[in-house]
Amino acid sequence: MFQIHLWVGIVLCLYMLIIGVTGSILVFEAELEHAAYPQLWRASVGGTGKPSIDFPAVIDKVEKTWPDYQITAAYPPDKPGDNFEVFIHRGAQFLYVFIDANTGQIAGTIDPAHSWVIWIIDLHFRLLAGKPGEILNGIGAAFLLVLCLTGIIVWWSGLNRWWHGLTVSFRRSWKRVNYDLHSAVGFWTLLVLSMWAFSGVYFVWPKPIESFVNHFSSIASANPPKLELPKHEQNIWADLPGMIEQAKQASPGAQFGGAFFPGTRNGALTLLMARGPQRRFTQMDYVYFDPITGRQLAIWHRGVTDTWGSRFIFWLSPLHFGYDFGLAIKILWAVLGCAMPLLSITGVLMYWNRTLSKKWRLLRTSTSRESSGLEATRFRPAQEPGP
Repeated sequence: MFQIHLWVGIVLCLYMLIIGVTGSILVFEAELEHAAYPQLWRASVGGTGKPSIDFPAVIDKVEKTWPDYQITAAYPPDKPGDNFEVFIHRGAQFLYVFIDANTGQIAGTIDPAHSWVIWIIDLHFRLLAGKPGEILNGIGAAFLLVLCLTGIIVWWSGLNRWWHGLTVSFRRSWKRVNYDLHSAVGFWTLLVLSMWAFSGVYFVWPKPIESFVNHFSSIASANPPKLELPKHEQNIWADLPGMIEQAKQASPGAQFGGAFFPGTRNGALTLLMARGPQRRFTQMDYVYFDPITGRQLAIWHRGVTDTWGSRFIFWLSPLHFGYDFGLAIKILWAVLGCAMPLLSITGVLMYWNRTLSKKWRLLRTSTSRESSGLEATRFRPAQEPGP
């Protein structure tokens, strides 16, 4: 177990540094985006707080301004004074468009290719390597889970001494402090690191995990319904204001929170009805429509689970990201995320103290002896020539 823990830790050293640091940063993704582009998120001065333009008019304006692009998603302001957000793409080229809620004019755009926040997101989820990087990330998460399981076995020091692994004494030598930090931080963060590792594997390979859980308990309410529409040739949809009104009737008491637009010729239009805060996607009703006829197809009450299997699958996402539980949990998740680089650094130092430093000293001693031998040979008097 120790050898497995050691070598998996060495292999994952750089991976844990990257995932831990970027994950801690992305807990505050929304706040960072607002800070990076404040002029785009806030509407112009002089409004009443209520948008002067409605959602269908925003969609129409974006379509006319960028006729060659396809709309992916759009959201109304999540609080008074904010702008509309629309995500559009043309092939692999994406653009974030902001519409001023007070004037109805284009406030500006963001090109994800030049956004440092998007760069961090890509580094965390795909290691800057696209689909292969995403798969590599899943493999790293699986090995991180192995590291957690072997770590608790290595941590255990017996019934009489186990509590020594819970604290750190800073009055000892730095090597002992480093060892205690690795042991204590590993113990106190074991559950959350295991959860992050398992959910990281799930995000890359959801179907095998869902099939396994579904074998014991239904996960139907944790996933959206599967819809297949006849293929159509039009790029536009039927009465959008009418579909929004239907969604409000289908989800009484909820607030309109945006839309996901069909990405394929046979996809459904999804209208989001927020049962709580507008950007809390795990607590929304997803109302599906045929984009051509305007007919309501289905409704998915995301976050309303009726079996332990569906609850297990549902909670993997909000627990991994920590978005939905307020500022205190965000701060806690960011701090706990720093445990991964800390464990990586202290683990490398432990390996240096136990093994590499001894090999380094032997290498230096051997090199020093060889140098001394060469110097002695160089200055040794030459023999007198024979008769």
